[in-house]
Amino acid sequence: MKPSVAVALIVMGALLIMTPPASDYLHQRLVVSLMAKSETMQVTLQGVMTETYRFGCWIAGIAMILVAVVGSLGGRGRTTPAGKT
Repeated sequence: MKPSVAVALIVMGALLIMTPPASDYLHQRLVVSLMAKSETMQVTLQGVMTETYRFGCWIAGIAMILVAVVGSLGGRGRTTPAGKT
């Protein structure tokens, strides 16, 4: 596997893993901002990620990282030096 592909898989996998916590943080900031500006006492918390979606993001991110690691390590033994057949 090319190093650039492995790096891209690792970065995208990490971003998928970080999506649910980042979404929670931004949603919390939005709710606090809304309550502070409008002086309301109640806010409906619609739009929160479901647990299935969170789990899916985590699994997809881990899978991408594993593919990058296994692909990088697995391809090392099969390469031949330049000029050899």
